[in-house]
Amino acid sequence: MAVSMTGCGEGVASEGGSTCRVELRGVNNKHFKFSLRASEGFAPLEPRIEAAIRGRVRRGTVQVTLDVTGPAAMPARRLDKPQLAAYLDDLADFCATHDLSLPISADALLGLPGILLDEQADPATADRTWPLVARALEVALDRYDQMRRTEGATLAADMRSGCGEIVTLAAGIRERVPEVVVAYRDRLLERVGKLLADRATTLSDADVAREVALVADRTDIAEELVRLQSHIDQFDRLLDEDSPGRALDFLAQELGREANTIASKSLDVRIAHAVVEIKTRIERLREQAQNIE
Repeated sequence: MAVSMTGCGEGVASEGGSTCRVELRGVNNKHFKFSLRASEGFAPLEPRIEAAIRGRVRRGTVQVTLDVTGPAAMPARRLDKPQLAAYLDDLADFCATHDLSLPISADALLGLPGILLDEQADPATADRTWPLVARALEVALDRYDQMRRTEGATLAADMRSGCGEIVTLAAGIRERVPEVVVAYRDRLLERVGKLLADRATTLSDADVAREVALVADRTDIAEELVRLQSHIDQFDRLLDEDSPGRALDFLAQELGREANTIASKSLDVRIAHAVVEIKTRIERLREQAQNIE
């Protein structure tokens, strides 16, 4: 079935006092695009996370947020105690020499160079945490898929409704075409009758029939209506298949081409108005199809 590329999902898993939270956010994209924002030290898990998501998502931009707290979290920085002690000794000597009192807090020293050092991430720690991350990711993916399927079902119902409206409008055009030819014949006879009213010349039935046949051939839209119906039928079938987004977008373009051809051949105002309504619904189908995976 058709699923939307838009959705979000969150999964949380805990073990041994550590907690992992994974959040997924997806938006539409012609291709698959993945980005990860992770807690310090967990970037090495990116290939595994991407592989898990690719197994269930084919198209769209997926943004992942990974947050690990507790014992499994890696310290981002550490205090260089020897360096801090050296600063304090220098400060004590300075205060004694200048008869100053020592500050009661060392907070100001924490901003000095070399006091706080960036902790090197241990890849082995990330590997050990992977089972916890995988559980949270699985829950997030399940919820993400559920939201995408729910929205996809809504989009599919709306697109099927639009397809039904196009079929109704096309049926009205099909019924109108013979009336247009008859109306053209009547107008032709009326105009010719006025032109030849003061002359001895008459127009034969064969001449009228030939002219009407030429116009009927130039304005024939039977093939376009057949292709329009064929595209609508394929559109409806594709909505029941997996990942039909690209094919739906292509069919929407083809529907637009057929509607444009019908409009260019039409000599009737009512048909022209019906084509405008069809094109409006086709554009809506195309917009909706761009949200389908």
